[in-house]
Amino acid sequence: MFTGTVRRLFWVSMGATAGVLVFRKVTATAKELTPAGLADRAAVSGGGLLDSVKEFFEDVRERAHDREEELNVALGIDVPASDDPKKGDGSSKEARAI
Repeated sequence: MFTGTVRRLFWVSMGATAGVLVFRKVTATAKELTPAGLADRAAVSGGGLLDSVKEFFEDVRERAHDREEELNVALGIDVPASDDPKKGDGSSKEARAI
């Protein structure tokens, strides 16, 4: 007799626990589907996307600047300044001809 009561008490407590967990999950899901919840979700995911796009364009800009410097040196456009006053600032006819 005592065993049947304990068994019933166990299953009632399991059912109550499952009911509470389901209720909390449903309440959280319902809160996410309100206009404020949807706005919060969009702000979080949109913010992450915006940061990723900004970072991508910063990387592209940095790589383009590095490549531009390489090309200028290879073509002789970006001639380093020398201590010789006759050569001037690198704007001689030879440097401008390229």
